Amino acid sequence: MLIRTGSWSDLEPYCRTVRLSVFVEEQGIPQQLELDKQDNHFLHVVIFNGDNTPIATARLADNGQFGRMAVLKSYRTQGLGNQLLKQITKQARLQGLQQLTCHAQQSAVGFYKKNGFHITGKPFQEARFTHIKMLKSLT
Repeated sequence: MLIRTGSWSDLEPYCRTVRLSVFVEEQGIPQQLELDKQDNHFLHVVIFNGDNTPIATARLADNGQFGRMAVLKSYRTQGLGNQLLKQITKQARLQGLQQLTCHAQQSAVGFYKKNGFHITGKPFQEARFTHIKMLKSLT
C-alpha cells in the first residue's frame, strides 16, 4: 500500500475514480454534488494498492473539516478508513489545527466514535443521506 497526499491538481484522477465509484455509482449521489468546486481548496489523501490502483481517498480543509472519505467496496474492512484518518490527523497537526470535524453519514457514526470523534449536532439531510456533525479534539 502507498499513501499520497497532495493538491487536487496532483491527485484529481485518483480521487475522482474512487469517489465516483463509491458515492455516485454505489450510493446514487448526483455527480454534480459529489465533485464540487471546493476540491481545489482541499488537501487530498489517496491510498493505492500494490498495483498502484487508487482504492481509498479523503480530503481536508484548512479549517479542519474533512470529508469525501471513501473506500472501494472490495477493500472495506481492511483498515483503510483508519489509515485515511491517521493521515488526515497527521496533516491537520502539521497545519497546527486544534480539531477535526466532519459530516458523517449516519451509517458511519460508530466508525468515527471508535476513532475518538463525538457527535456535536443533530442529524440533517445532505446529498440524500442522513448526516451528523462530529468533532475530534487534536489537543
